[in-house]
Amino acid sequence: MKLLPSWLHRSRPVFSRTTERYSCAIDGSLMMIDRIINFPGRVIDLSTGGALFRPRLTYLLNRRDVPICLTIGEHEMFGRIMATNPLGFGLSFDEPLEEEEFRAILALSTVPAVESKRAA
Repeated sequence: MKLLPSWLHRSRPVFSRTTERYSCAIDGSLMMIDRIINFPGRVIDLSTGGALFRPRLTYLLNRRDVPICLTIGEHEMFGRIMATNPLGFGLSFDEPLEEEEFRAILALSTVPAVESKRAA
């Protein structure tokens, strides 16, 4: 005996990223371009298409679709905040990083960079 129609309990499609993510610890700063506010913090997850940035704030403001500039050393990446979660701001870069630049940024990590197994 079926109590619920099959369309009510279908599983959601699996979310898949197009680029590998790497857990890391790289100091940098995030500027929200619309308000010219600069937040120092740390990149804790990096891929060629985006990053997870944890500001040094005690709490996070819920932001989405805000234009940003992420600065790490001499590297600047422009993009948008795609999501805010308890770990930080999920960023998507306007242009994917070149492999050389990506490896140079990962080399700045204070801990060995490892491929992230964290779920989206």
